Amino acid sequence: MLQNSKIIIQNDLNLIEPVILYLKNIAIKTGLNKKEINRISYALEDILQNSILYDFEKDSQQEIIIEFIHIASGLKIIISDHGIPRNPNFIEQENIQDIISNISCNNDSQKDADEISSVSSFIIHKLLDSYVLLNHGKDGRSLQMLIYASEARISDNNYKLPTQSKIENEKFSTIRRALPEDAVAISRLFYKSYGYSYPFDLIYYPERLATAIRNKTIISTIALTDKNRIIGHIGLKEPYENSELTEWGMAISDPDFRGQGIMNKIIETIKEDSTLKIYKGIFAHSVTNHEFTQKVCASHNFSEVALLVGYADKKLSFKKIHKQLKQRESVFISDKLLVPFDNEEIFMPKHHQKIISKLYKGLGVTIKQKPSPCKNLPQKESQIQESVKSSINEAEIVIKKAGEDIIKTIENTTKKLCINRIDVIYIVLNLEDYQAVKSIEKFEKLGYIFSGIFPYYYHTHSFIMQYFNNLTFNYDLIKTHTSLAKDLKNYIQTHTLL
Repeated sequence: MLQNSKIIIQNDLNLIEPVILYLKNIAIKTGLNKKEINRISYALEDILQNSILYDFEKDSQQEIIIEFIHIASGLKIIISDHGIPRNPNFIEQENIQDIISNISCNNDSQKDADEISSVSSFIIHKLLDSYVLLNHGKDGRSLQMLIYASEARISDNNYKLPTQSKIENEKFSTIRRALPEDAVAISRLFYKSYGYSYPFDLIYYPERLATAIRNKTIISTIALTDKNRIIGHIGLKEPYENSELTEWGMAISDPDFRGQGIMNKIIETIKEDSTLKIYKGIFAHSVTNHEFTQKVCASHNFSEVALLVGYADKKLSFKKIHKQLKQRESVFISDKLLVPFDNEEIFMPKHHQKIISKLYKGLGVTIKQKPSPCKNLPQKESQIQESVKSSINEAEIVIKKAGEDIIKTIENTTKKLCINRIDVIYIVLNLEDYQAVKSIEKFEKLGYIFSGIFPYYYHTHSFIMQYFNNLTFNYDLIKTHTSLAKDLKNYIQTHTLL
């Protein structure tokens, strides 16, 4: 396993080239190919150059910390500094063409840093698989870049379908924890069921998947036939580092063995896994082009808490169910509390109080409205985390702490993401943060609508909102299994039309 490393440089343009040379050497050892190395190198060079030119006071000497982290699926780079805060009053141009036309080699140095960052964000969105922007307030800020290695991907050349006669002679037999040597068979199972449309790219790279299983960043449970063929899989994975939640995802059963209760039996095994003891909740993304996952979740006492409309690209395909989706795939967040709440009080927006209470009730929780504070003195600067998942072209803005500038911060971030042609944007805010809850109606005026709640996701009591970038949805295509799921869908559809 390649060791992680860190470089600390001054804000000096002459130091960029040595950093890029170091990156290229690291990237080769990480397993990136030439094209991927060029992409990550260009992105890092562009970010450092713009940061040094525009994000520090003239003639000041500041440190920039660059961390290189080898992950199971590729390379992560984290850039941290104490640069000048972005201009909260800067208004973005309407489209990327307008921005590009206003930037030339002659006037770059006279531009506001946010104008430069609009182009940089657009570029890195296209170059990288994921990036996260973190505002740490007085502790500065950081940018997290992620690129996946594409070598040794499962393909038609190394995947051979078993003959029907062999399948007919096999029966579902056992369930056990996956081992690193099972990675190839798991990748083949996903390839058989989804082609290359599954949004979590790691599962297509057996060597990377084997590393993740070995390092326990993914806890995989598999179902096998009496001939030791892998025909089912579920993986437990944290949605972010040091999360209080885990997700049961990457759920799949071989199309030729469906209807044998494989998913239910894997979940029963997972429920007894000691790994769950460290978490406060477990959840699943339940797709809506069919009801199968929702039914499985309901049978194990999961309850719907949010509907993420248009969450995944419509290229997602389900062999023997749907070959091509008619619109971006929506998912329910099906949730189950492992550590129950007791006499909880939170701030709830009055116009959503009824549906919020209903969603908590589905989890077995009675929630109460917390009285407004007599004095509310918010901090001046908000703390947010902005991330983009390029593989499904959606973004998430986590409001760590809402300050006086939160409306303008969300407005400018939304405009930038729309310019970058992100399809769907989600906001995650804290229902125990009065300033954030007070801002919900103003977020709605910006075009955000209700999505749901999500306990223990970044906050103990998280509230989710969603924004559609020039997209419309046919809600009749969103299938629901429970009455609560139907109520939630109808509620969101009503607010979409307002």
